[in-house]
Amino acid sequence: MAHLKKNTRGAVPGLAVHFERKTDHHSNKEIDVAKTYLNQDLISDDSDMISRFNERLNDVYCMKRDDVKALATWIVTLPEELSEAPYEQQSAFFQATKQFLDDRYGQENAVAAVVHYDETTPHLHYAFVPVVFDAKKERYKVSAKEVLTRHDLQTFHDDLDQTLKQTLPFYEQGILNNKTLPFENVAEIKKYNDQFKALKEELANVEENISAKKALLKVTNQALTEVDLAEKQIDDFKQALSKNLFGKTVIKPDDLDRFKSVLANMKKATLQGQRDAAASNQALLKIKDQFAELQADYQQLKDTHQALQQRVRESQQMDYAMRDMLKNDYGVEKIPHSDVEARYVLYRLDHEQLTKSKKEATSWLAMLKTARENPDSKIASSRLERGIEQVKALINRIIELTRDLFKGPSL
Repeated sequence: MAHLKKNTRGAVPGLAVHFERKTDHHSNKEIDVAKTYLNQDLISDDSDMISRFNERLNDVYCMKRDDVKALATWIVTLPEELSEAPYEQQSAFFQATKQFLDDRYGQENAVAAVVHYDETTPHLHYAFVPVVFDAKKERYKVSAKEVLTRHDLQTFHDDLDQTLKQTLPFYEQGILNNKTLPFENVAEIKKYNDQFKALKEELANVEENISAKKALLKVTNQALTEVDLAEKQIDDFKQALSKNLFGKTVIKPDDLDRFKSVLANMKKATLQGQRDAAASNQALLKIKDQFAELQADYQQLKDTHQALQQRVRESQQMDYAMRDMLKNDYGVEKIPHSDVEARYVLYRLDHEQLTKSKKEATSWLAMLKTARENPDSKIASSRLERGIEQVKALINRIIELTRDLFKGPSL
């Protein structure tokens, strides 16, 4: 629902053209210029994005390098639940989102906050200069790395969701997507997404193979057409030559020899063409068989893809049901992301679904420790401690097995 991008100074003019609709010739075909009048500029100070950007850079320190990420942009899309809501409610959603972003990154750093209603889905473009205070040099500086930390990105959706729920009485379902769902089957949804990616790549390979076969079929059919044309030209020449020999026209001996030579060559070409045509027909039949197999594989992949999509939809429905139950039956409004990861590990440990990878086991240990250090964790500390000890023992077993493997049999 929300997407972040870090931009260099060189990208700012192009972004300004898109955000502020400074041209009528849009490369984006989804823009409906008849609806552009509905767009909103949430910063109304009689200036524009570029002037605000330059003014803010003049107030803070920014390294003079072309690769410095001097501007960050969030795109926040209107939730599906509000797609049919009145314009006033949609506008209130974007106003509240803009206020959240101002509070989070500093209103003085904002250079653009534009709502586009003239594209497929209404969305907010929020652009700001990522500024922090440099205590060592006692000045403000541009640093996307220090502002947009991993923690900031991990908590963004959840914090925005909670703020909007407190601010907007009509906002209930929330914006959280698969990546922030507070349930233990998040890992399974991620597995489905990985399968989707693999299927898409396989589908692309099949389509490319089919395109190549189609091109080969086209060339083969063209070659067969040329052979048929050559045979017709030979027949026409034979008829014309017979007419010349037995008609009223008299030809010279040299002409007769030349025609005989041409006729002999054409007959030879005809035999070769017939042999080539037979070989081409065999190749054509083989290619058609391969093409049919590819089409069957393609259909099977599409069916598998649709089945996986259905499973994901069912998983998402279960997630919403679980979230509703937690909120309304148990009063749980928020579950930390670290708890989601830790519960996944604990589930694997409880059901003896152990990994054989040291790298994965090490990541499990980090997840459990992160949850243990989080004061908002809902998992019992004793359960986390037991899980940490289990993972440590698992890592030691993996190390021992690896050592024995490389040691080999004793002599």
